[in-house]
Amino acid sequence: MALLERVSDLLRWQQKDPSFILPWKQDSLPIFAESSPLYHTQKRPEPLTPEEESDLELANQRLLELCQKCVDANIPLLVDAEHTTVQPAIDYFTYSSAIMHNKDDKPIVFGTIQTYLKDAKERLLLTTKAAEKMGVPMGFKLVRGAYMSTESKFADSLGFASPIHNTILDTHNCFNDCSSFLLEKIANGPGSDILATHNIESGFQVSKYMPFGPVEMVMPYLLRRAEENRGLLAASGFDRQLMRKELGRRLKAAVF
Repeated sequence: MALLERVSDLLRWQQKDPSFILPWKQDSLPIFAESSPLYHTQKRPEPLTPEEESDLELANQRLLELCQKCVDANIPLLVDAEHTTVQPAIDYFTYSSAIMHNKDDKPIVFGTIQTYLKDAKERLLLTTKAAEKMGVPMGFKLVRGAYMSTESKFADSLGFASPIHNTILDTHNCFNDCSSFLLEKIANGPGSDILATHNIESGFQVSKYMPFGPVEMVMPYLLRRAEENRGLLAASGFDRQLMRKELGRRLKAAVF
C-alpha cells in the first residue's frame, strides 16, 4: 500500500505539472479527468528511492506473470478498485497491463470504475476513447463504490468537497449512464463489461456470488458491502420471495 500511495502521489503531481518526469512510467491510458480530485498530493513528491524502484519493478514482474497466466488460460483478470488515495496507481498498473495483453476482440485485463465518484463517467469516456485510438479492446467492471465515509472524511479534513456524488440518485444515474455507454459500445465493437451491483433494478437478474471464509475475514468485507448499499438488507425479503417461487417451480416440475 505504501508503494501504491507513493506512485499515486507522483502520478497526481505529473497531472498537475506535465513537465514532471517519471522515468519509470510505462505506456498507459488516461488516469485522470479534468474533474478528478488531486488534493491528496499537496506538495511536490520526492522521486522514488532505489529501493522503491526495485519494489515497483518486482510488482510489475508479478503482474506481468499473472496476466500471462490468464492469457494462456483464457481467463479474464479483474483488477479491483480501492480508495482514491491509491487508485491512480492501480489504474496505471491496470491500463499498462491492458495495453500489453488485451488483443483482438477479447480483453483479458479489466479495470474497475467506481461510479459513486463524481469524475467516474468523464474518466471512463477518456479511457475508452484513448484505448480505441490505440486499438486496445477494454474490459471494465462497474461498481458503485465502498468507501463513502472514508472518502468524505479525508476530503473534509483537507478542506475540499467530497469526491462522492451528493445523492444516491446521482450515483445510480452515473452507474446507469456508464452501463448504457459500455453496453452500446460493446454491441458495436470489441470490449467487455461486468455490471457488479447490489441494486435490484440493475443487477439481480444476472448472477450472484457468495463470499466465504473465516468469520474474522469475511465480516469486514460484508460490512463494507452493507455500507455501500444500505438497500441490500431491505431487499433480503424480496430475495426470499424469489427463492420460494423458484423452489415451488422446481418441485412442481419434479412431481409432474
